[in-house]
Amino acid sequence: DLMITPHLYERLHEVTETLRAAVAHVVQNTAAVAAVFMSPSAVASKVMSTTVRIAGAPRGTWAGIPYDFPDGEPTSDDGPMLMAVKAAKAMYTSRVDLLFRAANVCDGPPVYTAMEANAYIYPGGDCTHVLLGVLRKPFADERYDNASLASRAGYVIAHELAHNSLVTEWNTAARDSLLSRYTANLHNEAIADLISALAIIHSGLATATEVCDHVSQVWCARVPMGYTPNPSASHP
Repeated sequence: DLMITPHLYERLHEVTETLRAAVAHVVQNTAAVAAVFMSPSAVASKVMSTTVRIAGAPRGTWAGIPYDFPDGEPTSDDGPMLMAVKAAKAMYTSRVDLLFRAANVCDGPPVYTAMEANAYIYPGGDCTHVLLGVLRKPFADERYDNASLASRAGYVIAHELAHNSLVTEWNTAARDSLLSRYTANLHNEAIADLISALAIIHSGLATATEVCDHVSQVWCARVPMGYTPNPSASHP
């Protein structure tokens, strides 16, 4: 609640579901994109089934862990030490249980600090985590209009959903044609960027010009003349 107001949380839900459908549409119906994938329908299916988790979201809500916190079930006859031991045992048992039941990997805590400006996905695992560092300005604010919210925080969420492109084999020639301006080490991230931008435009939440302006403002820094990017970087 300190980071995300209830109003912003609901708006993020609306944007996420709108962009989810748009990402699935783009990977199947944008010819140059669909040609890259041996099975566009498999990618679209995974996009639709991927669970989005926001670090710290209220449990049982759309982006929260689906089960409640274990409390150890203390009784009024328990002393403070016994209550603490029961609570610790319940938390430990809950964490260990994730290893032994058919739990979605999103049922556990994120693998990065919750406040980090990051998001990640387990491709094919039906799971993506969005951390709170990308759900504050300049990425998100409850006062942003739809174009701003979709082209900033929404762009990150759609990008992660687009990483489901990794669940199928790629057509090398189509990939190289589509991503001709990117070096090979950037292809996985570049196609996710491309699909995300196209999805926002297809959704009607922002125009192509608005998407370009917002993405440029958030992600593109001015650099000295002669600057060359790190050749080992994975993100464009």
